[in-house]
Amino acid sequence: MFQLSANAGDKLSFEVSINGEEVPYRLFSFFVMPGENLNLSANSAFQLELNRLKATQLSGLRYRVTAPQKPGAYKISVSKGAEVMELNVLVLTPLTGKKGEYLNGYRIGNYPGQPLNDDPIYERPKGLFEVNATTENLQLTPHFNMRQFICKQGGSFPKYLIVRERLLLKLEYLLEIVQSKGIAIDTFGFISGYRTPFYNKSIGNVAYSRHVWGGAADIFIDQNKDGHMDDLNGDGRVDDKDVRFFYNLVEDEYEKLEYKKFVGGLGFYKKNERHSGFIHVDVRGKKARW
Repeated sequence: MFQLSANAGDKLSFEVSINGEEVPYRLFSFFVMPGENLNLSANSAFQLELNRLKATQLSGLRYRVTAPQKPGAYKISVSKGAEVMELNVLVLTPLTGKKGEYLNGYRIGNYPGQPLNDDPIYERPKGLFEVNATTENLQLTPHFNMRQFICKQGGSFPKYLIVRERLLLKLEYLLEIVQSKGIAIDTFGFISGYRTPFYNKSIGNVAYSRHVWGGAADIFIDQNKDGHMDDLNGDGRVDDKDVRFFYNLVEDEYEKLEYKKFVGGLGFYKKNERHSGFIHVDVRGKKARW
């Protein structure tokens, strides 16, 4: 399991709004199409370092940053005084380049032809981010890395994925909740992050799984890094009660105002011969439980 080191300065004293998402972290990532705009603003003065990107100042505190046409990983930074927020601008490879079920030799499969119940969150992605030997180690947020989200189907590089920004925010939020209970972890163990439609079908999952849109993660708490859920309730055993303990930590957040934007699915999964017990979380925008 991939674990990262904790950093006391993960949250800054200011937030930046980017395409409607409020980001308080020293590091964050956005997945965008070539030429797509990022609308960036703050409620007080800041400095914007664009590197190779271009931007238009819309007003004193509002900018429109335009992604490059070439897919790949780019960086910009926002600073206020001594504090700096680094932002990865991850430009997607358009799916118009897919040949049959494959994109540059990597099997994607096919997304459903119609959104589920005409819900726009189930529209086909326009592109996926190309992961190679360098970008697989890219830090997406202070505590989560690209490698944790790569589809488990195997194969060589390049690979492709997408991750919803709100899922990244939710995972950081939940990690902070877990840490506040005295559980000293610096990331979650991952059973599953992004899944290609091909892989999702091969394991018998439903076609409209939120994993296929990069909006879900199957996670567990693994402080001792043995690849299994820890003894969270302190009874000296590792069993389904520990999965339920984690599940309840998340469920207890449901009525809180700051959690409203993270409302989504929450699932409970028991340990079996293939994997640890875990919970499923997603950002579908409405409550679902199983």
